[in-house]
Amino acid sequence: MTNTTCRAIFPVAALALLLTACGGGDEGVFVEDKDPSPSGLSANVTVAATGNAVLSGAYATTNILLNNVTKVDPIGEPVEQCRFRFSDLAQQVAGSTRRMDGDIRYLPGTNALDSTDVSIDTIAFKMIGTTGATIDRANNRVVFNGAVLTSTQATGQSITLTGAIPMRGDRPEGC
Repeated sequence: MTNTTCRAIFPVAALALLLTACGGGDEGVFVEDKDPSPSGLSANVTVAATGNAVLSGAYATTNILLNNVTKVDPIGEPVEQCRFRFSDLAQQVAGSTRRMDGDIRYLPGTNALDSTDVSIDTIAFKMIGTTGATIDRANNRVVFNGAVLTSTQATGQSITLTGAIPMRGDRPEGC
């Protein structure tokens, strides 16, 4: 390795080391996106589906999988976001193997969602904005009250969510 190459690499390595040492949940540009893990928290959401009735019903668990809430300021995005993922919310119909997974992004310091992505049985749905949903920080959850998510796969399907998804209590400031 030449001396010029070392001089070019050193500042990048120093920055990476500095960012690693900072720790905490305020992730900035670099986000450690851990897989959701058991939380010991209960969740219950009712789905009313349009265009695919088999997705309708209650989805519940006594141990939802959650990852940590992170605060990020994504490059190219207009606003800073708090975000987390959940998984393993099972449909409560005898013999059903359908599971709900999702990604929730909300605006720091507000009760407003930025976007909600949900997948049920590999069918993806999305809601931009906060209509029918709110962040309940005091109770560590996101509450859906008739929130409509539309298919991202141009199927014309939609789902309406009612219920709550918990989030971990150890969150960055504003989240």
